[in-house]
Amino acid sequence: MKLSSTFTLLWVGIALGQQVPECSRELAATDDCADVINANACYNQFRFRDNQTLSCIGGTDNNARAKKACKCCGCVGKVMCDWVTQQRFQC
Repeated sequence: MKLSSTFTLLWVGIALGQQVPECSRELAATDDCADVINANACYNQFRFRDNQTLSCIGGTDNNARAKKACKCCGCVGKVMCDWVTQQRFQC
């Protein structure tokens, strides 16, 4: 019983740690989020598959693009946030 409780607490902690920020007007107005939001046509082309989607986002390298995707996925929508979670980026 104790092991089950420990596992549940660990799972909840992990799930809460992966929450994405809400998209506020201030966040959406940043250059980082503009790079993520403006790539919608590219996302539609790749249908959120693999790292091709990451290449849609402006940035110096994949780490920079991943940080932007984590920070701003809420400004694109649930499908983007789900993709970020599936990719297991270090947000």
